[in-house]
Amino acid sequence: MEYDALDSLDPIEMLTSLNIRNFVLVEKLELDFKRGFTALTGETGAGKSILIDALQLLFGARSDIEFVRQGCEKSDLSASFTVSPEIRKWLQDNDVDNEEPELLLRRTLDTHGRSKAWINGYPVPLSQLKDLSSLLVVVHGQHAHQSLIRKGAQMEILDSYAKLGSEVSEVRKIWKELSDAREKLRKAKEESALNQEKLKQLQWLLEDLNDLNPKKGEWEKINEEHTRMSRWSEILESCGKVRQLLTEDDVSAVGIIDSAISNLENVSDVDPKLEALLNNLNDAREIAVSVSDGAEHYLSKLDFDEEGFATLDERIGEYLRVANRHRLEPEELFGKLQEVRQEAENLKELGDLTILEERLKEVQGRYDQAAQTLSDGRKKGAQTMQKLITKAMQSLALEGGSFEIKIDETEHPTSTGKDSCEFLVAGHAGASRRPLSKVASGGELARISLAVAVTDTATAAVDTLIFDEVDTGVGGAVAETVGRLLAEVGKNQQVLCVTHLAQVASCANNQMKIVKSAGKDSAPVSSVTPLNDEERVAEIARMLGGIKLTEKTMEHAREMLSRT
Repeated sequence: MEYDALDSLDPIEMLTSLNIRNFVLVEKLELDFKRGFTALTGETGAGKSILIDALQLLFGARSDIEFVRQGCEKSDLSASFTVSPEIRKWLQDNDVDNEEPELLLRRTLDTHGRSKAWINGYPVPLSQLKDLSSLLVVVHGQHAHQSLIRKGAQMEILDSYAKLGSEVSEVRKIWKELSDAREKLRKAKEESALNQEKLKQLQWLLEDLNDLNPKKGEWEKINEEHTRMSRWSEILESCGKVRQLLTEDDVSAVGIIDSAISNLENVSDVDPKLEALLNNLNDAREIAVSVSDGAEHYLSKLDFDEEGFATLDERIGEYLRVANRHRLEPEELFGKLQEVRQEAENLKELGDLTILEERLKEVQGRYDQAAQTLSDGRKKGAQTMQKLITKAMQSLALEGGSFEIKIDETEHPTSTGKDSCEFLVAGHAGASRRPLSKVASGGELARISLAVAVTDTATAAVDTLIFDEVDTGVGGAVAETVGRLLAEVGKNQQVLCVTHLAQVASCANNQMKIVKSAGKDSAPVSSVTPLNDEERVAEIARMLGGIKLTEKTMEHAREMLSRT
């Protein structure tokens, strides 16, 4: 399918450009990408995988100072993608949406090991790059067939194919609850005796505090009232004495002031200053009389409640006894009661294993249900996936071979559920299926891995798929089949593939050539050039026939390209 036809299809979310500065062998590179299947080719050692390495770093992979071009201080990488509604929502949810039609990723790394990342110009942690990249691309590396042997990886592939991400997350979440409930019960059993002894000690204090039943602010209030009532007789005597001294004694304060006033009244008209002194004496007389009247009024209202005082005195004594017995201050008793009640409740809960056992049973039930839902989804997905992979194997020189996904219940459930997953394969008709890890031929394993990869990407939720030499171990007619498979996937998704096989590259809609050149006084430089039709003929011919290109090889290359 030509690009004109591809461009008329519905828009997809895809990689549109890649810019690289001072990265490994690349000094400066600006590339634009189109939809469809793009092959990346070049001589061995030219640096074909550099583009994949750069993209992987933009997707949050770990950096290394070795990536910085020799003689430079910093590498600078950026890539742009068209934005789908799903990506737009992610950008908005993570506050990195600039409302532009394209998404821009950027990352720098320097020779000091420092790395920085941005999404649409907003600085972000690498974890956000990784999260976003899972919505943008799927990368199948050249060593994918080696990781495929791991059972854990096989389960992840199945879960991804069956789109069980939410079910896996739910099982993981409940598994954590289950682990916490088990640990709490285990700890409670171990500490039960100690907790019960501690509870007994608390009960002694709690009984005293409950009997006292202190109220918030009560001690301060009754202590103040008790102090006042305990000095009642002293108050009575003092107020009576004040009245006597001010107004009732033969020689009272008011009488003395009256004498002073009388003396000044006779001469106050002589000097204004004497008038002022007379006024002050009159004011003093009024104050003395007012204080005397106030003392009388206070005494008239003062009614000593002996029964109330006795009750108050008893309450004060209760506070002091409890406080002294437990070496506390009286004002601390109310707060201590709340604290001890809570601590006692906690110890009772730990001591009552029934509550914890019921909690564990409840969480276990939810885990069993979630794990069963996940298991059912895996079995259903496995049925479809193994049929598709078996079908793909027939065109990859594995005629008559078959693929099976064996799912068994494990003896020990984990955070990924109750299933064990193992990929079984028969390489040809009549052969019994064996675990993928026991497949002897590296080429056979590579072809099966490719069948899995093509099947997985056909159902991927992303639109950009990257293959890094996944055609290793195949050749001839099988290589052409691989190319056609990738071209078929490229009709609906963007496919980038690093390849050394002419049969694969000839099936691509577009081709880019990576060339490494060495300078006399500088480090080698890799460059990437999009090829036109004639340049593609020459590159395919080189891949077919080596260094010297013959007219026969060129004709063969034209024939291969004309068939796609």
